[in-house]
Parts: sequence; C-alpha cells; structure tokens
Amino acid sequence: MKLRNFALSSIALACMATTGTVAAEDEWVDVYGKIMLTLDKVDEDNGDDQWEVNSNASRFGVKGKGAAGNLEAFYQLEWEVDIADESKEKNIKSRNQFVGVRGGFGEILGGRSDTPTKKLQKKIDLFGDLQGDIKHTFNAEVRASNIVQYSTPKMGGFKAKLALLPGEDTGSNDGLADATSIALEYKTGGLNLGLSMDSDVEGENVDTTRIMAQYKMDAWQFGLMYQDTDNNGTDGDGIMASVKYSSGDNAFKLQVIDSDAWEAGVSSKIKYTSQTSIGWDHKLGKKTTFFTYLTLSEEGANEDEDSIFGIGLVQKF
Repeated sequence: MKLRNFALSSIALACMATTGTVAAEDEWVDVYGKIMLTLDKVDEDNGDDQWEVNSNASRFGVKGKGAAGNLEAFYQLEWEVDIADESKEKNIKSRNQFVGVRGGFGEILGGRSDTPTKKLQKKIDLFGDLQGDIKHTFNAEVRASNIVQYSTPKMGGFKAKLALLPGEDTGSNDGLADATSIALEYKTGGLNLGLSMDSDVEGENVDTTRIMAQYKMDAWQFGLMYQDTDNNGTDGDGIMASVKYSSGDNAFKLQVIDSDAWEAGVSSKIKYTSQTSIGWDHKLGKKTTFFTYLTLSEEGANEDEDSIFGIGLVQKF
C-alpha cells in the first residue's frame, strides 16, 4: 500500500510540473519513465509459434540532487512495471535504487545498482530489454543489492569505478569486499574504451573480465565487446559487435553476438549461443519512437534456431 501511495504521489507530482521536473534554488527532482510495448511474433525451433504483447522492462522513477554542505547529494528510486501481462503484486519490481554524495573527490553511492561491469556495455547493446539484449548470451549483467560504489572524477579522459558487495553473513562471506566489480574507462573525442573485472559477484571463485570499445563518427556508431568468465576452472567467453547509422529521424541497427558463456554455468538468464539482430527506429516526436526489429537466435548445445519479429512503440516522460 505504501508503495502504491508513493507511486500515485509521484505521478501527481509529474502532472503538477509541466516539464516533469521540480527545481528549487539548491534542489532538482525529476519524475521520469519509459514505456516500451511490442507486438512480437515468436517462432521457436520446437514448433511453438505465437504472438505476444510484451512490456520490455517498462519503468518509472524519481531522481534528484540537492546541496549537502560543500557536497552535492543525489538519489534515484526506479521500478519496473509490466503493462502487458502481470498485475497486482507482480506488476512492480525494483530496479536501481540508491543515494550518494559527490564532490571534487568523485562520488560515493550505496544501495542497489548496476555493477561497473554491467554499466561498461554503454550503448553498444542496441537491443536492450528486447530478445536481442546481451543478458540472454552473456553473464555479468548484474544489478547488485547491498552495493557500495566509488567513482573517481574524470582525469585526462580516464575514469574508474570500484564497487564493493558485502556478503552480509551468507555462510563464510561476511566482509565488506566479499565481491568486487572494478571498471576503468578512457574517452577522447568519439572514442570510448573500457576494461572491467568482476570477482565473486556471481558466486565464489567466479571471475569475469570485460573489454569494450565504442566509436562515434558523424552519423555512425560502432561497438565491440569481448568477455571471458572463469567459474572454478570452467571457462566461457564471447564477443559482440554492433553498428548504428542515423539519418534524420531514422536509425538503422545491426548487432551480432557469439558466445559460449553458458558453458561457465554462471547465469540462469543465458539462453542463446549466438544472435543476429537488425532493427529500424523512427522518431515520431521528441519522446516517442516507433521501431521494428528481427532477432535470429541459436539456443544451447543443440543450436535450436529461434526467431522473433516485433514492432513497438517507446514513450518516454
């Protein structure tokens, strides 16, 4: 009931503010969201063919910042909402929710947040929240609870993040840094390079290394990511490449993934060994986009072939 009242209050606040943002002299609050609904034709190799209406991690939230002495405090509270299938208590799920402070030293936050390794994907994944999302072929896509994270200020194009995940008395793991996620980025012009390492984030003795490169040149965006995971001596790796071309209100996208990360046996979300996705986005307005896409997938050791074709609408607020 409290969550429902809070959500209703947030919506009311958004209606009161014509821009969705409330600003005072030292404070800034934004009520925001994204609805991404698709009509999908799913064809599976086992013969299951069906039409589906999917919500694709539609979400709403509140974020803001304000003066805290000589520092700046910031916060975010975000929830996923399923506008297509689920109702009642299953309709709302928590996403990133944290509070922190920032200043000349960098920033510190605590709560629930995507790990530095997950954040390192940047916008290389062109089909996030859809069937072509890399979470279906790669592990390390973790939104961690009980996280404490420090981010350095930018130093000559470099920036680093260190996240500590306490075990909180789970067996023998009860220290401050039972699991760690570290990322280093370098950005100059249209080039963005990154390296990250997760240790024990997805289980004891599970180590993941991720390397990414992104380059933007005029209307083109290129992305490349490589990842390797070692789970107690069992190895799995994968590579992803993507390209996006924008022209006016249109964007054309291609993404290819090949991965055997499932062999490491880390994440239950991994379903596919390879995926090829193509898509077209067309902006109908500043916050409204129509899109269509096709994803072809090979599943598991048997390489069963699945496909999904969809049309959708994104509405942001």
